[in-house]
Order: sequence, then C-alpha cells, then structure tokens
Amino acid sequence: MESTLSATTATAVFGLSKTLNHSVTGAQTLRSQLALFHIRRTTIATKAEFRRSSSKFASAYPLFGLRNGGGGVPLLRYRVECVSSSASAGSFSSLSGGGGIGGGAHSEGGGGGGGGDGGEVKVNPIVTDASGVSSDVIILDVFGMTCGGCAASVKRILESQPLVSSASVNLTTETAIVWPVSEAKDSPNWQKVLGEELAKHLTTCGFKSNLRDSKKESAFQVFQKKVEEKRKQLKESGRGLAVSWALCAVCLFGHVSHFIGAKAWWIHAMHSTGFHLSLSLFTLLVPGRQLIIDGMKSLMRGNPNMNTLVGLGAISSFTVSTFAALIPKLGWKVFFEEPIMLIAFVLLGRNLEQRAKIKATSDMTGLLSVLPPKARLLVEGGDVEKSTSTVDVPCDSLSVGDKIVVLPGDRVPADGIVTAGRSTVDESSFTGEPLPVTKLPGAEVSAGSINLNGALTVEVQRPGGETFMGDIVRLVEEAQSREAPVQRLADKVAGHFTYGVMAISAATFMFWSTFGARILPATLHHGSAMSLALQLSCSVLVVACPCALGLATPTAVLVGTSLGATRGLLLRGGSILEKFSQVNTIVFDKTGTLTIGKPVVTKILTKTPQEYSELQLSSTETWSENDVLKLAAAVESNTIHPIGKAIREAARVAKCPNVKADDGTYMEEPGSGAVASIGKKIVSVGTLEWVRRHGVNENPFVETEEFKNQSVVYVGIDGVLAGLIYVEDQIREDAAHVVQSLTSQGINVYLLSGDKKSSAQYVASVVGIPKEQVLYGVKPDEKSKFISQLQKDSRNVVSMVGDGINDAAALAESHVGVAIGGGVGAASEVASIVLMGNKISQLIDALELSRQTMKTVKQNLWWAFGYNIVGIPIAAGTLLPLTGVMLTPSIAGGLMGLSSIGVMTNSLLLRLRFNSQSQQKKIIGASPYVVQHDIEAPKPKTLT
Repeated sequence: MESTLSATTATAVFGLSKTLNHSVTGAQTLRSQLALFHIRRTTIATKAEFRRSSSKFASAYPLFGLRNGGGGVPLLRYRVECVSSSASAGSFSSLSGGGGIGGGAHSEGGGGGGGGDGGEVKVNPIVTDASGVSSDVIILDVFGMTCGGCAASVKRILESQPLVSSASVNLTTETAIVWPVSEAKDSPNWQKVLGEELAKHLTTCGFKSNLRDSKKESAFQVFQKKVEEKRKQLKESGRGLAVSWALCAVCLFGHVSHFIGAKAWWIHAMHSTGFHLSLSLFTLLVPGRQLIIDGMKSLMRGNPNMNTLVGLGAISSFTVSTFAALIPKLGWKVFFEEPIMLIAFVLLGRNLEQRAKIKATSDMTGLLSVLPPKARLLVEGGDVEKSTSTVDVPCDSLSVGDKIVVLPGDRVPADGIVTAGRSTVDESSFTGEPLPVTKLPGAEVSAGSINLNGALTVEVQRPGGETFMGDIVRLVEEAQSREAPVQRLADKVAGHFTYGVMAISAATFMFWSTFGARILPATLHHGSAMSLALQLSCSVLVVACPCALGLATPTAVLVGTSLGATRGLLLRGGSILEKFSQVNTIVFDKTGTLTIGKPVVTKILTKTPQEYSELQLSSTETWSENDVLKLAAAVESNTIHPIGKAIREAARVAKCPNVKADDGTYMEEPGSGAVASIGKKIVSVGTLEWVRRHGVNENPFVETEEFKNQSVVYVGIDGVLAGLIYVEDQIREDAAHVVQSLTSQGINVYLLSGDKKSSAQYVASVVGIPKEQVLYGVKPDEKSKFISQLQKDSRNVVSMVGDGINDAAALAESHVGVAIGGGVGAASEVASIVLMGNKISQLIDALELSRQTMKTVKQNLWWAFGYNIVGIPIAAGTLLPLTGVMLTPSIAGGLMGLSSIGVMTNSLLLRLRFNSQSQQKKIIGASPYVVQHDIEAPKPKTLT
C-alpha cells in the first residue's frame, strides 16, 4: 500500500517532446527499480520554496535552457512527491517514458540511489509560454504618479489588500509588480480576476491603472506604447511650458518697463497690480491647472504628493497677494509674480525630467528598433531566388509555420528554424557577441539578428511579441520594477515626506508670524511679519522634492538593466545588482562553464574475450567499439546533457545502426547516468558508481596517462563493463583571463565539478584556480550544500556560475546565481543573472555594471537626501538672520526642478562611466585563434 514518505516538494521544469502521460512498464527488469512519483499540478516555486526543497529533489532539476534548447516545445511545471512505499527517504530518480522527458544523464555529480516499485507516472502540466517563462506575478500599468510619495502610496495601497503578499512600484517606468499570497492562486484565471480588482481599486484611489495583458506580445507592444505616450506627454508639457514662460516674460517686461521709464499707456498698464493679478490668475487656470487639480485631489484622498506641495505654494502666494492688493492697510507685500515664475520653473523641471526619462529608456528603445516592420513571406511553391516568390507583409501578421525569406542585409523578423540556405548571422544586438554565427538548415535564428551574406528560408516558430527579443524586453521591464534594498529607506521617507513638509511649512509660518519678527526685527525689511511668514512657508512647500527620493534608485536601475540587456546581460533587478556588487566568492561549475560545453568523443576502449579471460573475468560476448557506441547512443537518445549529445553525434558520424530502447524501460538519474533495456540486454551508461549499481562488479580497464585529463563514460551491458567512452571538452579561451581578473580583485574562486579528480584539477590548473579550492566528484545535492556551507560565514557573499544543467539547486542556493548561455528560461527560474552571449568574460562586465550602478544609486540618494536636508531649512529662513538671504517661492521652485534633473542626469552618466570602465578593464577581445562553430540542430533520429 502506498504511503507518502516525504512532504518535501520540488518544482521542476521538463521539456516534453512527445506525450504528457507515460506508463512505466517492465521496470522490474531493470536492476535498479523505479520509484513511483505522484505528480500534481502546482504553481511556480519561489526561490525560497526552491531552497526549502529536499536536496535530493533539487539534484534532479534538469536544464533551464535557452528557449527549450531550441525545440520550441512548451515547458511544463510540476510538483513532485515520492509516494512509493518501498523507496527510501533519500532516493530519487528522474522518470521518463518513451523518451518524453529530457534530463541530464551525465551531469557533473549525481543524485541518490534508485529503489521502489514500478508504477505509472501521470503528468498534469501547467503550460507556460514557449520560452519557458511563466509568471506568478501581476503587472499593472499605473499612471498619475508624480513623485516618490505617489509611488509609496501605490505600494501601500496594494499591500493593504488581503490577497497581496508584497508589491514593488517603479516611478520611472510607471509599473507595479504584485506578488499575491498563495491562496489567491487557487482560483482559476486568478491573475486576470485579481489584477483587474487591484487596478480598479488603484483607479478609485486616484491612480489610473490597468492590468498588463498576460500574453507575452502585450509586454512587447506595451513598452512601445508607453514610450509613444511619454513622447506625447512631452509635447503637451512643452506647450504648457511655452505658455508659462511667455507669461513669465510678459510679467518681467512689466517690471522692467517701470525702471526704464516707458511712457506708453499700455506699458504702464502692464506694470499695474490689476494686470499682474490677471496674469497670475491666468497662469494658475491654464498652464498650472492640471498640476493644481491633481495636487488638490490627492490631498483630499489623503495621498498628498509633490503637486500638492506646489499647488499649495502657488495658491497661497496668489491668495496672500490678492489680499495685499485688495486691502493695502494690511501692509503685506504683493508678489503676484511668484505664482507665475513658480509654475514656469516647475513645468521646466518636469519637461527636462520627462526628457531624461525618455533618454533613460533609449537602450530598451534601441532593442525594439532592431525588429523590422515587414517580412518577406514565401508564397506557396515560390523560389527564393526569384523576387516574385515573396510578398511583403507586416511582421505582426506572421503566424507559426509561415515560411519567410531573409536576404543578405535584412534583419530576421521572427524567431524560427532555417529550412534552406546557408549564411552567417550577427546576433550582437542581444548577445553582445561581436563574431557572426554560421547558420545551416536546422539552426535557430532569432528576431532582430542581421543576415550577413546568404539568403535564408526560415520557418516561423515564435512571431511578434513571442520572440526572444520580446522575452528580453519583458524580463528587463520586470527587473526594473524590483527595488534594491538600499532604496527602502528612501521609500519610507518618501511615504511620509509630504506630510512632514506640510508640518514644517506650518511651523515656519507660526514662527515667523509670531516670535521671529520679535526676536529678529531686522528681518522685517523684507516686508511685514505676516507677509514674510507666508512667503517663507510657501518656499518650504515648493523647495521640498520627494521626486528626487523616488527617482534615485529606479532611474539608475533602469539605465543599468537596459544597458546590460544591450550587452547580452540579463539582470533581474535592483536587489540583484546590489547583492552582486558585494560578491567576494565565486564558485564555477566546470562543464559548459569553464569549458565550452561541446564535448567530443576522443576514444572508445573495449576488451576482447581473451583479455577478459586473462583478467579471470567471464564474458560470453564480444563488443566492438561500434557496438558499445551504438548501444550507448540508444540509451542516450533522450538526454539533453552535452556528453549524451556527444555520444549520439559520434554514433552518427560512425554510421552506427539506429537502435531503440524498449518502451517504458528508460530511466536516468542526473549526475549519474541512464539505463534502459535494449532487446534482451540491460545497458547502463554513466559513472562507474552508476554502472556498479546496475550489476557491474569488476572494472577490467586501467586508466592511461594519455586520457587522464578527459572525462570517461562507463558502458555496462548485462552486468559486464563492456567499454569506456572518453570525452574531451575544450576550455573556454577567456576562462583563464576571467579567473585572473577575479583573483586580482580579491575575489575567492572555487571550482565545483562532478567529474573525476584528474580532469577537474587539469582544468583548474589551466585557468589558475588553486588545487585546494577544487572540489571534484561532487553530486548536484552536494553542490548546493557546499554553497550553503560557504554562506554560513556571514562575511561571504557567494555567487554560483553554471550552465543550468544539474547545478540549478546550487544556483538557487547562492546569493546570486549566474547562468551562462542559459537564456530567458534560466532567467525566469533560479538564475539571477544570465550571460546570453555565452562568454564567461561577460561575468566581469556584469560585476562592473553592478558596481557602477550601485555607486550611482548611492550618489543619487546622497544628493536627494542632502538637497532636502539643506534646502528645506534654507527655505524656512535659517540664513535670513545672518546673511539676509531668503528663497522666494519662484527660486525654490527652480531648485526643486533642478534636484530631480540632477538625479536623472547622474543616472544617465552611468552609461558613459560604464563604457569608459569596460574599455579600460576589457579582458579579451575577438581572438583570431577562436574557431567559430557552425550551429546545427540535432539531426532527426531514425529509430529501428
């Protein structure tokens, strides 16, 4: 009777190539029994859930690959619980029936042993999008936020809702990301229902909001629409700015005419109090109308913002001047020019700020601009060589399965598979890799890449916003809404800032209208006590700038993440940038990380019956090199691990006959190997420990010095070790330079490998990692334990760098997981940073970018806090007794605008600083000795 042995659950991602329901039959014939797994539908696991998972389950996480490893098959998500009554608590096996579920048979390291009864595996999938990117968050577009106080209010409103766990609001991109509580995900279509409720609630609170469509194409299109909307707003604000400064010029001319002694009646009229009253009233009702209305509405709703402060200052100045003009005996000073100049300076600051925001998104806009507006659709029976065989159509109208022609010099309009032609393609726009990549039939091409020399026919796989570029845009936009911990203090201050400023303004008025004039009578040459108090209190309202506090971190993160995206770096937000800038320990995986991840078979060793006899071992059959390779390739036909692919490729080149594993007999264990029944033979392929667990008791092979530094795959047939397959992987040509650069910066570097001692130490010696910092023969669960052990020392900030194969648990466990060449799929799961260019040297760029970004954030925060700490007291009149200097509301308004512009400008300078630093610290460029590999899709296998 089945009983649940473990409540530990783990979320895994599997690429399915065939069916979703598989029956595992004939498992009793295998020397290692299969554990029965009950797989049930679940939602996405968070990083914390991932860490809490059993290490044995975590060790089985397979590849988080670039767009499903090129297969274009939806990635499915599962929650797995072991329910086999005979399985041990520590056992785990990755199941696959009929070759449906891919995994890594020869990953570095291994999981626990098998065990348990055979049974049926039933799969209840949760289908995500084609790239493997699914989302457990709700994205809202929020409009009407004018300052950091607004962003803090939106965050507070969202987090006050019972179904919301947390929220992050980005003032710069005008978006809010909401993480719901787990109970909210139980209902069907929960994202749409909850998202619309939250958007409606925010709208009633004064912040017009709408739910971002969950379809990926909307993320792509929304960004373009938002940029266009910002440009439209910039034009509108430009008109208001022109009107306000025209009024300002008229006001100034009226004052100047009084001093130059002009005699025309209309010039005298321009100097009159009534004219200035009318001019000031017109300014408030026309260019300043929207600003004042928004501020007053926010105040009545209990969410005062920067517009509230400016509106109160402008209205107060106008009201006091009106009373002073109508009742001269009050002795108050008339300053109708103050509201006019105040609105003009504020609108100027807003206009410059909007321009800076658009400039800050220029990197993302540049990414979008690489997509062509039209595509050449190949008509039925058309010939690529003839121009009449194609018709130009909008890219948005392309569908999956359409065939398009990409001529030399054209940009690829959609992700797809090359079906005809040969060419080289420039993918630098999103990978940062300057070298062109050869494309042959079967290779994948991505939208936005440039075809350089030959005509290609491409079958569309992911059109429109479903493209890889669309994924990048969406992920970067989400990352820009994830706040850095350093911003939390600014958010807390901004949330209460407006109320504090209003209180200081009231205190300023009370002091100068009562005690100030008595204690400091010399200050009254600026006017009556009441007039002076009103002027200073208005200046306090206007000079304060919560906007600078709200923009300090988001603008820097916006520029940093966008800049990274254009250089092939996917960074998951401000918190990642902050943590990565503090990293002092980096742990490298070996295969696919320090090596290129494209191993090749170099040698196959077998034994003759005579040799077995001499070793006093019994063997009834003789296996040639081709026999061993053929059977190993059959077992490896379902794996996605590079070594398995290398064995299959070697069998193809050797023209070995295709054989097929018996249905329902295939089993693999990441980090150890795979086993299957082929005909009447039980064939196990993997580590020595793995084949021993499947009946091999003796090892007749002696490792030779010639192959000491190569990886070895053991092939067992019916309990006899039939042969060894040696595999070699080339070390990345920039690996040694990267390790040298890291160590020179004082960063501790480790190598963590599941490979044998000689191979791991050889790679370490070549790249420059000390022997005492090399761990070999490490299984996937042991990798995460090692990372955890390092992090027990609070001084260590640890980053794990891997390719996503069997090191996913370690990537999740580390403070910052870096996936090399893992693409969008890795970014959406456990990796915090993805090096899309598949170059280890990009790690140095990511480190430098994170440090420069955090340096900019801290500079912005120092400026924002410093400006308000110094500016508000000066506006309150602290310099008046000593120097006679005071800030008028109009000058205060100008300074307020400059404070926000200063933050935006400093953030924009990040691009210049990073480019300058990266040029100085550039490690390695394009080498003439680097072989550019042709990228080919695996050839279809004919199973017999």
